[in-house]
Amino acid sequence: MNRPLPPSMPDDAALRQLHAQALDTLSPTTLGRLRSARHAASPAKRHAPSWWMATACSAVVALALGYSFLLGESSAPPAPVMASATDDSSDVLDENPDLYLWLGGTDLAME
Repeated sequence: MNRPLPPSMPDDAALRQLHAQALDTLSPTTLGRLRSARHAASPAKRHAPSWWMATACSAVVALALGYSFLLGESSAPPAPVMASATDDSSDVLDENPDLYLWLGGTDLAME
């Protein structure tokens, strides 16, 4: 029944030839039972896995955050320069000396 394979034939072609020979020797009823058993044993096809949706949502959130960080850096106004190069101490002269006299005369300064 089984014929020896020629030595020059590649393995894939040899296996295909053996499979074709085996299918020729089986009866149609046996082939039908094998086909129905194969379809019954195959797992039911599901929709997209849940991990795929979680990965996609995480990627969208990460891209949105990255984009908002990029916009936040470029749209920020430069910090105003508050201190001047020369300190003239003019604000000290504008204070009322009576305030310090009043604080010294009360107990509020110690609290």
